[in-house]
Amino acid sequence: MREFILNEYNLTLEALELAQMRAELVCIGEKERILRERSADLEAFRYLLDAHRVIASARLVGEQMLSISPQKPDKDGQLAA
Repeated sequence: MREFILNEYNLTLEALELAQMRAELVCIGEKERILRERSADLEAFRYLLDAHRVIASARLVGEQMLSISPQKPDKDGQLAA
């Protein structure tokens, strides 16, 4: 009888340990999911930031080209160097 009770007690402890391990695995899985989402969000942010930089630099180059006034010939009809 004593052996039966100890065996039942051991099975209960094992079941509790397994349940705790499952809960820890679920928690780890949730943390991994959150990290993947954050990584994807960060990658999207980097992509948008790079696109913004490209557009801003293209716009800046365009504005610089527009702000360059044509050079007027000097008295001899030569353009200034």
